[in-house]
Amino acid sequence: VETAEATAEYVHRHIRRELNLDAKRGKRYSWGYPACPEIADHQKVFALLPQTAELGLELSAAFQLIPEQSTAAIVIHHPAAKYYSVGVNRVEQLMAG
Repeated sequence: VETAEATAEYVHRHIRRELNLDAKRGKRYSWGYPACPEIADHQKVFALLPQTAELGLELSAAFQLIPEQSTAAIVIHHPAAKYYSVGVNRVEQLMAG
């Protein structure tokens, strides 16, 4: 898990450098976390990125990425990007901020 997270952070940092962005700018959203809770949406990622087979990626019956510890993310570098949760408290989140 730590290697996958470190690699994701490395790629995110590389993107920031390439775009000449501040080190704190940008957020990474991955499926299965509060901002993107529906892990079945990995199917959409596979549909959008046909190179998954070339990369050796598969989906399990539970929509987990194979090989284990693989990760997929949406990386946003808009200055107003922030982490949030999808669910019952969403209205409160919108009102707060």
